[in-house]
Amino acid sequence: MAVAAAWVLLGTARLLTLALPSTVVRHLLGERRSPSATGPDPGRVPSPPGPRGTGRARQIGWVVRAAAARTPWTSDCFPQALTARVLLRAARVPHVVTFGVRRDDAGALKAHVWVAAGEVAVTGGSGSSWTGVGSHAWAPRRP
Repeated sequence: MAVAAAWVLLGTARLLTLALPSTVVRHLLGERRSPSATGPDPGRVPSPPGPRGTGRARQIGWVVRAAAARTPWTSDCFPQALTARVLLRAARVPHVVTFGVRRDDAGALKAHVWVAAGEVAVTGGSGSSWTGVGSHAWAPRRP
């Protein structure tokens, strides 16, 4: 997995977030699910990615973070999440993209998005200090 490919995807994701309505971008993320659906319910949460998928998820997270550190444009959590989602889906790794909010010390509302593949925090950290307000899950279809 090349950092250059992730760099191009980050630029594309940044353009999408600036040019398209948020409803269109959210549709690209996959199946919507409740932010509270975090248990082992196989109908709502993708199954863990397995050893090979876990390794791919870690590798994809590293590539996205490395590419994001080298962009001349803003590559914050949202473009990173979109890029990770594309790469995880291409690698057929089940994952969840979660949107969250919290208040900062001054009381201002802040937003964040993170991607997890099973126990692997692919981008955006674990999200443990954020309140989830929406999630999108993806898993390969079984025959």
